[in-house]
Parts: sequence; C-alpha cells; structure tokens
Amino acid sequence: MQAILSHQETAENAILAALPDNEFEHLQPYLESVNLQSGQNLYNCGDSIKYIYFPLDAVFYLFTTLEDGATIESGIIGSEGVLGVSALLGAHTTTNQAVVLSHTKTLRIRADLLQREFDAGGTFHNRMLRYVQALYVQVAQTAACNRHHNMEDRLCRWLLMMHDRNQSDDLQVTQEFISELLGTRRPYVTTAAGILQRQKIIECRRGHIQILDREALENCCCECYEVIH
Repeated sequence: MQAILSHQETAENAILAALPDNEFEHLQPYLESVNLQSGQNLYNCGDSIKYIYFPLDAVFYLFTTLEDGATIESGIIGSEGVLGVSALLGAHTTTNQAVVLSHTKTLRIRADLLQREFDAGGTFHNRMLRYVQALYVQVAQTAACNRHHNMEDRLCRWLLMMHDRNQSDDLQVTQEFISELLGTRRPYVTTAAGILQRQKIIECRRGHIQILDREALENCCCECYEVIH
C-alpha cells in the first residue's frame, strides 16, 4: 500500500510547495513516490502521457531525436517544475524524449487525476500556467542559443542550468553525453571545457564536471542563461 505523503515531505518541489493545504489535500492520496535510475528513459516521442512527474531532487532532460539519429536538447526540468505538463493542456502524447539525468527522488500522479485538479482552477491552475510560460521561454531561448552562440557560451549555459537543479557542485555527466545533447561533436565540447578548466572555473574528471567558480561561469556565459533563469 502506497504511503500517504505529507505536504512537508513534498515541499522540495516548488509547484507542490506553493499549493494551499486544501488544494494539496486533493492530490495527496494520489501522489506516489517512485524510484528512478539515472539514465532511465521516461518518455519516448509519441508515448501516451499516463503519469505526470514532480521531481524532488531528480533532474529530467528533454531532447528531440531526428530520423538520422541526431539529437538536440529541448529543455531541463528539476524541482522547480513538472514533467508531462502538456497533458494538462490537451496533449495526450509526447513530442520529445525525457531521460532521468541525475538523482532519483520523484513523485508521480496519474495524468487524468491531475487534469481534474487543473480544471478546477485555483492556485494549482495558475501555477501550472506560469510554469508552462517559463518552460516555453526556456525552450525558445535554448533553441536561439544553440543556433547563434559559440560552443563555450552554450556549454556555460548548460552547466549553469544543470547546477541550478543539482544538489552539489559535482555534475555526474560525460562530455560525450553533453555533445550528444547539444547536437555537436565531442571535440568541440572538449575544447570549450578545456578553456574553462584552464581558467579554474571547472574541473573535468572522468564522468564528472566540478563547478569551482560559479560567479566566473556566469560571467563567461551569454545572455541566454539570464533570460531563462
């Protein structure tokens, strides 16, 4: 039997934390704690959206895969948001892929049950609409960044967005994975990371990137991170 979670236990997620007690009580019996694995694929393009996920410390990565197998990032979702929000706006299938990038603490709820709460209006409805706007800005600015800015700027923006959602300065990610998500070749990521490492802004180790100087990383970044943030 699924344990009933208190409002305090779910407060790591900004959407749930902002709900008044009476609205949270509507969701409380249906929120389910799930154990996810880093690298786990939650959605594929065209999948039915059966569950909507509220990450606590987990980070989800959205990306699009083209017919030739090339991938490009679409967005990052952490404890500030929700995965599967398009289901509340009438979409019943996904248009991209979603992968668990780090950590595992997540709550989920059936999409049809959350739709009922969304349709009732109130704080949850308003918060979700604001989050949709924020996610739209992130996706649009990310697309602009990937099209017009150099690799160093793009890497800085990506690292800052991940750092915002990570529980430590140590990002467990490979340069190969970053290159796939940013839609570029690994040598370009390696060169950009090397520049930042020589400036003692980051430290690269096998499967890890350590953020050493957050302020300097922000100063090296293009305007896109500030817009998204």
